[in-house]
This record gives sequence, structure tokens and C-alpha cells, in this order.
Amino acid sequence: MSYIAIIPAAGLGSRMGYGKNKVFIELKGKSIIERTVGLFEEDANCTGIYLAVREDEAALMEEKLSAYPKVKGVFAGGRERQDSIYNVLKEIPESDHVFIHDGARPFASPKLLNEVYEAVITHKAVICGVKVKDTIKRVDGPTVAETLKREELLITHTPQAFDYRLIMKAHENARRRGLAVTDDSSMVETLGESVHIVESDYNNIKITTREDLVIAESIIAGRGESK
Repeated sequence: MSYIAIIPAAGLGSRMGYGKNKVFIELKGKSIIERTVGLFEEDANCTGIYLAVREDEAALMEEKLSAYPKVKGVFAGGRERQDSIYNVLKEIPESDHVFIHDGARPFASPKLLNEVYEAVITHKAVICGVKVKDTIKRVDGPTVAETLKREELLITHTPQAFDYRLIMKAHENARRRGLAVTDDSSMVETLGESVHIVESDYNNIKITTREDLVIAESIIAGRGESK
């Protein structure tokens, strides 16, 4: 068995205020997207990497990733993240399993990738995440409506992993019903399928704001990487 990785990297990154796609920002001499792709390039269970990108950035992305043999295709993304992933799902060869991982999440550990892979073989739909540290309150306008139980809450990360046929069915169902979701496992849930959870770690951040760049540099330094 093996898996194919899909990496959506077609966002504008407007919260970063960078002026272009944030995945091209360099951290210690290597772009965010190169670091993310490198995670799967080095994973023996991964047989191919496919990206969804902005059409006007396709050539630049191919140039950046020319040194990664497992990158098999770069496709135009859609209007929303789920559209981008569906565009890629339609083009890739059928595989046993599909990993979907944020292009701006470059610090997933080899241990996490392996644990997600082992889990998806049995469970068909797997997410990873970490426990909530802060107290979370549901609000109604300017007032508190409810204080939620932290032990029942999960901060969801990627990669998410799925049986290939299941995630295709989930995306096609979402398109037919006009469902708008923020992660792929939500589509699987609407089919009535269970989703297994694997514990992630707090270093597996998604780089979204300028403050995240500071955290990213700290993670790299903590790993003893000079460049």
C-alpha cells in the first residue's frame, strides 16, 4: 500500500500582507512550499505529490519544485480550497490512499506522517490535531452564550488522510449538495462515515500571519537547522 499527497497552495495569503503567495516566503534559505513538499518527498510511503496552485504561479511553482522527483503534477486551483482539491483529485491516478496537507504547514513530523498513514489503512478517514489550551466560549453578539468543554474540543491540523474512493465520493456529494466546508473530513462526516483522530503536535503550525513567521524561525532553530 501507499499514498498520494495533495497539497493545496493556491491561496492569496492576504493576512500575511506579503504581496504574493506566502508559500514562497523563505525560512532559512528554503521556501515554505519547498519545506512542505520535502516532508512527503522523504516519506517512503508517499509515491507522488500533486499541487493545486494559482494559474499565474504555476511556472514559478514548477521551477521551485524541480528538485523534488515525487512532484508529478501542478494543477490550477479553484475558487475555494475544496474546489482546488477536487480539481486535483480528478487528475491524479487512483491510489490506495490520499493525504491532503496545507501548503503553508511545513513542520509536520515524520512520526506524525507515519501514524496518520498507519491509521488510514484501518479507518479510511483520519485527521490529526491537538487539544485546546485556552477556554473557549461561544458568543451571541456582545455576550457569552456558552462556555465549551475543552476536553471535547480539538484544534484540527493536516495532513488528513482518506481512502481514495471515499474522499472522491465525499467531494462529489458536497458538490451536488452545494456544501461549503473548511476541511475535507467535514465532507466525509456528511456521508455518515466516522473519522479517526491521531494526535498531532503544537509545532505543526500553519503559517498564516507575520507572527507565525517568528514561531517558524524558532521551530527551525530548535531543530538545530543552520540553513
